[in-house]
Amino acid sequence: MHRRHFLAGSLAGLASYSWPKWAIGKKNGLFPLGVASGDMTSGSTVLWTRLVADLMQDNGGLGETDLKVAWELARDPKMKDVVQRGEANASHMLGHSVHVDVQGLLPGTEYWYRFYTEGEVSTIGRTRTLPVGNVPSMRFVTTSCQNYTHGYFVAYKHILEDDPDFVVHLGDYIYDTSFGETFRRHDREEAPRSLEDFRRRHALYKTDRYLQAAHARLPFFTVIDNHDAIEDNNPEQYDLRAAAYQAWYEHMPVRGYRLGSPNEFHLVRLINAGDLLQINMLDTRQFRDKRDLCLDNLDKAVGFSNYRERCGALLEEGRTMLGQEQEKALYQSIRENRAQWNVIASSGPVLPYRVDVGGEDFGYIGSWDAYPANRRRLAQAIQDADAGHALILSGDLHSFWAMDGHKVTDTADKVPAEEFVSSSISANWPQPLSEPIAQNLAKNPHVSYYDGTKRGYLLHDVTASSWRVRYRAVGDATRHDAKVEDTKVFEVIHGQQGIIER
Repeated sequence: MHRRHFLAGSLAGLASYSWPKWAIGKKNGLFPLGVASGDMTSGSTVLWTRLVADLMQDNGGLGETDLKVAWELARDPKMKDVVQRGEANASHMLGHSVHVDVQGLLPGTEYWYRFYTEGEVSTIGRTRTLPVGNVPSMRFVTTSCQNYTHGYFVAYKHILEDDPDFVVHLGDYIYDTSFGETFRRHDREEAPRSLEDFRRRHALYKTDRYLQAAHARLPFFTVIDNHDAIEDNNPEQYDLRAAAYQAWYEHMPVRGYRLGSPNEFHLVRLINAGDLLQINMLDTRQFRDKRDLCLDNLDKAVGFSNYRERCGALLEEGRTMLGQEQEKALYQSIRENRAQWNVIASSGPVLPYRVDVGGEDFGYIGSWDAYPANRRRLAQAIQDADAGHALILSGDLHSFWAMDGHKVTDTADKVPAEEFVSSSISANWPQPLSEPIAQNLAKNPHVSYYDGTKRGYLLHDVTASSWRVRYRAVGDATRHDAKVEDTKVFEVIHGQQGIIER
């Protein structure tokens, strides 16, 4: 349907509603970034949009005036059976973004929604709540790492065709730099340094038609990673982190942000789907101890210095990836799980990977390898709990992995769980990073599968008895007609250790 026809029909349909006068007027195109939903529970969801008049102007070209936005939620895609409606304030202090936290919804139910302002109507979006009770099956996607300059986000076209219940995006929603790629241009070559810089970068990413379509059709769970904000929890960079966090919030369907506390953002989520699964979605960036250690022998490091020696500071017992408060809450959640599957979702891989450099074991500084003591505590919590089958889902490495933590040869690094690592939506995995992995697979027998050549996502089909993962690889992200294929299909049988190739 052409947009002008949809707009005319939608506004005509308002006659029977008691909308405020400001909701109907001139047509001025304030929804170029689309709509989104996410952060849902069994009885609620967050509906999102952001009003923008000019993508590249400060505050989206709307100045410092707040705008009113009307919204409605219906049980049908034609928006006839409206169950809730209301008004929201698009504050200029938050980039004229709108976050409607809709409560009182039915579990396991599809809903449709839209926004109005100044006579303009948004795209109709679809969302759904999580189920409760006995849940026979679920289908969802994990993915991460979409660099605008490396290709189209065409993977989302295939994700839509797979029709999952929701998407878990494990970070790097935007990128601070192109890393030399020029297929598509960022709004500027320099990394964002201010709130307006980050706003423009997010707005640019939201213009990708495949990403926008996916948000309009599927609810998302999202978390921040290093390219979204900053690498370490460094007080000297709190102003930069505050700008990144605010802009990220302004463009995501999430709760947990308070404008008065710019460096405190509640991102941890517990995704519950009845008796079938729970997913502990972690924040591995905001509270972690310093990552950038072991600097004395960087001349030996490989892979852009990401594979480094494991120095004494890195091995200290008190080091944490999550912060003490999040660790405590996570271990309690693992113990209290009553679902069949007890899942951890981490922005970066949890299981170890050792690279031989001149006869020495080097580790990847960007993963849980930089926090081995925290990993041991996590492994112990999983082992002690014995509450549902433990699985780990992660991203970050722009490559496909399947790993069995029971087969890790170093006892100190064993984790009693299988881990599935998604590749990227579009971000490339350059040779200096991929080659050390490919050359050391024999040294890491717990790795059942590795492929650094393909972009894509993981499609998870879950029942009480099995967890099946399809490794969905997109051919060429620089082509709109890129095809998708299953490069591998793995299965984990509930209560049995190990990964089975299907």
